[in-house]
Amino acid sequence: MVTLDPNAPQLKAAQKWIDAYITRDIDEISAVCSKDYTHQTLPRSLGLPEETRAEYIQRCGGLLPSFTNFDVCIHRWVTGLQARRLIATAPTR
Repeated sequence: MVTLDPNAPQLKAAQKWIDAYITRDIDEISAVCSKDYTHQTLPRSLGLPEETRAEYIQRCGGLLPSFTNFDVCIHRWVTGLQARRLIATAPTR
């Protein structure tokens, strides 16, 4: 596992994304996602397809009002800096 620099732009963007999720701010979530952003819901065994940025923002915007009392606790960050990917593992409670 690669140690991630706390000032890495990927980590800063991910933290903004998480903060926007907690506050249910779809505009901020959209602003943080790059034009080539893709979203994969895990586990893959759920059979949900990878989504484009537009698909994800549309679905997320419809779901966010349902989240109340929502908190995110990151257990670990896994990074693939060469692939420009950052994965957070966070359980639901």
